[in-house]
Amino acid sequence: MISKTLKTVAVSAMLLAAPGAMAQSVLKNHDTYQPLDISAERLEMKQREGRAIFQGSVNVKQGGMTLTSDTLTVFYETESGIKNPSIDRLDAQGHVTLTSSSESLAGDWAVYDVDRRLVTIGGNVVFTQGDNSLRGERLEFDLVSGLAKLDGEASNEGRVRGTFNVPTKKDGDQQ
Repeated sequence: MISKTLKTVAVSAMLLAAPGAMAQSVLKNHDTYQPLDISAERLEMKQREGRAIFQGSVNVKQGGMTLTSDTLTVFYETESGIKNPSIDRLDAQGHVTLTSSSESLAGDWAVYDVDRRLVTIGGNVVFTQGDNSLRGERLEFDLVSGLAKLDGEASNEGRVRGTFNVPTKKDGDQQ
């Protein structure tokens, strides 16, 4: 039986090496220093705790990346005398999607670690790029390197599933 770590590495290698299977992510080298534009139906501030909770059709935009969810908790720090808070992490819950111009990630929850520039999505994860897709339980996406690591689903014997299109057969190609 292949260990969970080896499965994760194998999927990462497949994403990067499969010829024509999945193109390079446009989220690679995403500028995480761009402002976060957040909108929602409701906001609850908990300043002493350093949290802001957005609820209802939450939409977060940062450059070419969009995150949507039912609820979003923003964790931030403010130093005494400084008015601008420093956002450390975003925790999204419920119907989570992360999209760019060429791919989408979907799951039940997500954590965007702003400092580490790492997005982790979990629960019924679907990673789609064009007509290709991967399914698993937990996906880590490094916004600097573009490396994606996907862990298998417990309900599927801990395995990752993928569907990849192959080039169409041209006239004169042999079988």
